[in-house]
Amino acid sequence: MQLPSFTKRPPHTLLYITEDKTFRIDTDRKGIMYGEVQVLDISCESSNGLPTTIDSIISQSPIMGKKVWILYKQLNTYQLTLPAVQVAGVEDDILQQALQFEYEALTGNTLTNSQLAYHFLGTTDEMSSYWINIIATETLDAIKTKLKKARCTLGDLIHSGGFPGLLSATDDSSWLRVECWSNAVFAIAKTPEQGLSLQIFSAEKDSDWQQQVEQWMLDIGSADKSEAVMNQDYEYLPDTDESFHLTLDGALVFWLGQWAQYLITEKQPNIPLLNKKASINMELVYIIGGGVIAAFLCASHALWLIYQTNEYIYQTEQLTKTEKDLKGYRDGINKSRDKLSTLQKQVDTLGGNINVIPSAIKGLQQRPAELLKHLSLASPEDVVIEEVKTVGAQIIVSGVTLEANLSNILAGKIEAPMLKVGWKVTPPTKKQMSLFSNGGPWSFEMIIEDLGLQGFVKE
Repeated sequence: MQLPSFTKRPPHTLLYITEDKTFRIDTDRKGIMYGEVQVLDISCESSNGLPTTIDSIISQSPIMGKKVWILYKQLNTYQLTLPAVQVAGVEDDILQQALQFEYEALTGNTLTNSQLAYHFLGTTDEMSSYWINIIATETLDAIKTKLKKARCTLGDLIHSGGFPGLLSATDDSSWLRVECWSNAVFAIAKTPEQGLSLQIFSAEKDSDWQQQVEQWMLDIGSADKSEAVMNQDYEYLPDTDESFHLTLDGALVFWLGQWAQYLITEKQPNIPLLNKKASINMELVYIIGGGVIAAFLCASHALWLIYQTNEYIYQTEQLTKTEKDLKGYRDGINKSRDKLSTLQKQVDTLGGNINVIPSAIKGLQQRPAELLKHLSLASPEDVVIEEVKTVGAQIIVSGVTLEANLSNILAGKIEAPMLKVGWKVTPPTKKQMSLFSNGGPWSFEMIIEDLGLQGFVKE
C-alpha cells in the first residue's frame, strides 16, 4: 500500500533497532503498512545510546509518523517471581518497588533513577510471575525530547521479543512459540486451560537454557501449532512446525507488520509498556525489603511522646498543689521543690522541642530504610543476611558468615549511623556450624535496641 500523496506524514512509524541496523516501517491508523521496509545503517549497542540513535534516524530518513513505536533488541528484560500472598491486592507503586527489590537481589544491579514497566503473567505454586522491561529514566526522557523536536510522540518502547499472539495465519486453539534473541529466549504458549503464558530464559547467564526450553515444551504438551522465531544463528533450533528467520528475504516484513497492528490497535496489550510507568522510589524499596512498617513505628512513638508530655504536666500540677498544702513543713517543701524543678525541666525540654517533633517523626519513619541501606553498604562480601525481624522494641539481624570476625566488622560499620537515629547496635552472638575444614561457617545474631527519643529530642 502506497502512502497517499496528500498526506505529509504517516500516522504511525515502527522502528526495529538492533546492534547492527535499524528497520523502519510506516503505517496507517489501523497499523496497515505503507510501502517497503526502510533499512538504515544505524545501530545501537546499548540502551544508553538510544537518544543518539533516534537523532540519527530523524536526520537520515523521511519524516516519521506522528506516533513512533520502538522495538529494541537489547532492552533489559526479565521474568521475576514474588510470593503471591505478599503482593495480593497491593497498590501499583508498592508492587513496582517489590519487583525492583527482587530484580536487584537477582542481578546485583541497582535501579536508581530507572523506569520499570511490568506485566502480570500468572500464578503458579503460590508464586506470582511478572514480565518487566527496564531503562534509565534520563534515557527515556531524552528519547521523548528528540521525538518532540521532530513533532512526534513516543507510542512506546518495548523489547522486540515476546509477541503475544500466533504469527501463523491460523486460528488454532492451542499453540506455542520459542523466540531466540541475543540476550533472552522467550517461550510463549496459549492453551484453552491456562490461556496465554510466557517464560523468559537468559541466553547470557543460563548455560542450560536449551534444556530448560525443551522441558518447557514437554510441560506444555501437544499444541495445534508450534513456531520458532530466530533473530540470529543459534546452534540450537527447537523442533517446531514453522520457523521465522528475521531477515529481509525472510519473515522480517511480516513480523514487523504483526507488531505494528498489535501495538496500534490493541487497547490492553499483554506486554510491559515503559511509556506508562512511574519512576522508582528508592526509600519505599528499602522499607518493603525489610518488612518493617515504618508508619506503625512513627505513630507509636508519636503517641508515646504525647503521653509522656501529658504525664509530666499532670505530675507538675500535683506537686504544685502539694507544695501549697505543706508550707508548714520545711523538709517536705524542699523535697517537693526539688522534684518540681526536675519535672519542670523535663516539661520545658519537651516544650522546647515541639518544633522537633515533625523531624523526629520523619526520622522514625526513615529508620527501617536507613538500617537496610547501611546493612547493604556495610556487609562484607562473605556475609549473607538471612532475616531482619522485630521482637518487641528490638530488631534482630541474623545470617551466616564464612569468617568468624565478619559479623563483628558489620556491627562496627553500622553502629555509628544507627546511633544517630536512636538505635543501639549490640555485639553479635555467633555459633560455629563446623561444615568446613576451618570450622566455618558461623551463624550470627545481632540485636539492635531502640533507645526511644534519644537522638531525636534534644535534652
